[in-house]
Order: sequence, then structure tokens, then C-alpha cells
Amino acid sequence: MKTITKERVNADIYRAITTVLLGKAGDPALQGATILRTELSDDGSVCDVFVTANLVAFQKAAGFLRSEVAKKVNLRRMPKLVFILDEGQKNMDRVEELLAQIAGGKQK
Repeated sequence: MKTITKERVNADIYRAITTVLLGKAGDPALQGATILRTELSDDGSVCDVFVTANLVAFQKAAGFLRSEVAKKVNLRRMPKLVFILDEGQKNMDRVEELLAQIAGGKQK
């Protein structure tokens, strides 16, 4: 898949998932969730969706989300949505906390 097309599809899927979460998600665990990014595979068969929390709730709702996203995104074949817990923000917060501790120790 061409890079431009792949990026457009990534953006379309991202927008569609967030729209569904804002409007049609019946599970309260999904309503407050954050989608960080989507990454479509080179062949377009799988789309990794990086979330910040509630991985189990996303995995349970994968079929529903895929069908709702398929209604909004015009693709010949809708890729399988694979939800991945992205702990990058959590790790970054921990590093900042440690750096603050180190900086606080040097000031004494």
C-alpha cells in the first residue's frame, strides 16, 4: 500500500473509532478511553490501535467497533482491529518523576 494512502486510511480509521467512542459506545469503560494512534499493516489486513487504558473492554468490543468503523470508512476490506496497550505515557511520567527527584536532590 502506498504511504500516502496508508496514512489517509490510518487517519480515517482513527477518526471513525473516536467518533464511535463518543457517540455509540455503550460500555462506560470505553467512553472515557483515549486512542493514541493507529498503524495499518503494509497489506492493509490489520490495524493496530494504541489505547491508554481498558484494554480488556476494547478487546471485547472489537467486533462492534470494527463493524461501526466499516460503516464510516470506505474500504473494500475492513482491516482487523488489534488493540494494544500503550504505556509510553506512563513510562514518560515515571522518567519525569525520577528526573525531578534527582534535580531536587542536587539543590540541597
